[in-house]
Amino acid sequence: MDDDDDDVKPEVTTATPLVRLTASPLGPKCPFGKPIEFTLRPGGCVCLKGPSGRGKTTLASVLYENDTAKAKFLSHTLDMEVAVRWNDDVPLRERCGVLFQQTTLLDELTVAGNLTVALQQQPNPPADVEVVVRQLLEAVGLDYDRDASKRPTQLSGGMGRRVCLALQLAQHKRVVVLDEPFTGLDYDAAVSVAKELVRIRREQHTALVLISHEPHLTKLVLDPDTTSHNQVVELIAPLRSASSLSSLDGKFPNHQSMCFGTRFQDRFLERLMDYILYSLPLIALAFVACGLAISMLTADLLQRLEISGKVLGLVEKEVKPLIKMLTGEDASMLQMMAIRMKVTGMLNQTVPPAKASLYAIGLTKLFVLEVGPLLTALLLCGRIGGSYAGKVGTMQATNQNKLLRTLGINPHWWTLWPSLLAALLASPLLTMVGTFLALYLAGWVGPVYGIGERVTFWTELNDALFPVLRLRSFEPFWNLPCSNEANSNSSNFWTCAASGTKSMLLALRRLVSDPTHMDLTVTYKIDGTWKDSTIEIATYPPVYHLLKAKVFIIIIVGVAECVARSRPNLTPRGVPSVITMSVVVSGLLVILADWGFSQLWLLRK
Repeated sequence: MDDDDDDVKPEVTTATPLVRLTASPLGPKCPFGKPIEFTLRPGGCVCLKGPSGRGKTTLASVLYENDTAKAKFLSHTLDMEVAVRWNDDVPLRERCGVLFQQTTLLDELTVAGNLTVALQQQPNPPADVEVVVRQLLEAVGLDYDRDASKRPTQLSGGMGRRVCLALQLAQHKRVVVLDEPFTGLDYDAAVSVAKELVRIRREQHTALVLISHEPHLTKLVLDPDTTSHNQVVELIAPLRSASSLSSLDGKFPNHQSMCFGTRFQDRFLERLMDYILYSLPLIALAFVACGLAISMLTADLLQRLEISGKVLGLVEKEVKPLIKMLTGEDASMLQMMAIRMKVTGMLNQTVPPAKASLYAIGLTKLFVLEVGPLLTALLLCGRIGGSYAGKVGTMQATNQNKLLRTLGINPHWWTLWPSLLAALLASPLLTMVGTFLALYLAGWVGPVYGIGERVTFWTELNDALFPVLRLRSFEPFWNLPCSNEANSNSSNFWTCAASGTKSMLLALRRLVSDPTHMDLTVTYKIDGTWKDSTIEIATYPPVYHLLKAKVFIIIIVGVAECVARSRPNLTPRGVPSVITMSVVVSGLLVILADWGFSQLWLLRK
């Protein structure tokens, strides 16, 4: 650690310190080997020296993040103990700002807008903001009339760096961290910025923490002839003993983990886990809520549906004239009482089972054919479609897609195909899980409202979900009805749900072993065509359920791909609009596709 404060004036050296930072290595992971300490005073400058990876940016970040959790994090991850002691007289909001290595501005605002936001956050905002903005731009060598209306994407590297510096001035920060402030600037622009930093130190007494690998520019900023409190702190490499090196051998990631993502299957697995694990709670909760609401409403309506009174009234109206016509005498009270008792008994035997059957079949077809695929798809418009559009849009805005092309890699192969394949597997799985949850809850809700029994529900569900597939090669194998002997527990659901699948697998096995028996003509028509067979297969409930899920997810990913890549010059400011457009357009197209599937279902005989 070098100190250049020996020649400063006595009255200057007594300036009250703004902040003191100390850091000490605690273990082998610490990037520097000796304790360091520096103090910042008004108008002073501390220059952190050392090669890349020595911890300069990490130490400086403790100042501007102003978070005690940051120091604890560094203690655990990098084996260093860092302590920052600010002067209590320095308000929190005035302590430290940062000029990042890259131009960091709000790209949805103009240059003037960025500065205005900073000025408005002051405890006492200026009365005439425009005048102050003009002064700030002129202070960093920019022209208000020419540059104030520009957006960050229209600025050159040097202009962007100057605006960032003006932004720090607008905040009136006592300390500003300069992390490689000259990167990407030509020599003249860099010298101009360095001189501007010196002027800020002298006139506004702003203290600087400078990180730079440009010695001649660093010397300009330190400017020992006109400024005071300059300090150069060099971070020394730690001494590694043989034992410490061997202890680190097992802590570095292996080659396989470092190269994860370079292969197609890596990206596919990453997307698949993302789509399933993060989407599953959303789908499950949505279907639990939807299944409970629809099943309770349906059961309540069926319970309230009372037809006995209307039937008895109709019997009273129609039977009396009939008896008189047949016997020539009016029906006696005893006869009518007997008839009403007989009709009431018949209704009690037929109406409850009919309600239970209607409840089970209606909810099964509702969730399997309509609600399940549609609700899942609309949720995945945001979860998968929005996520994919944001990923591709970000790659577009940061020129990653251009980089892939220069490497000879097709961006579609890199992002689209692994994501689409993962989505094609995840979407049907999520749809089936959500539909199962809704139907499972419906099986419990019905009996609570007095609508049938659970065993009856699973039996009716199986018949509705796995009807006979009316193709000549499959119909003979459809002889595995759901067992009515199972108890009213969840295992019966799997017994019923598996019976139709088992029939299908037996038929497929027979056809594969002996293709000569392949006959896919429909059984309900003598002269059935391929169109009839296609409609029969496509509208078979399990096939229809999965087909909708796959078509919907293709629409979702396809729209996200088209929207994200439709703007070759996309900027970070435009990424949220890409996500929004992708979600809205894919949602509308999914609803339109659902209408198309409904028209297909109407073609089923």
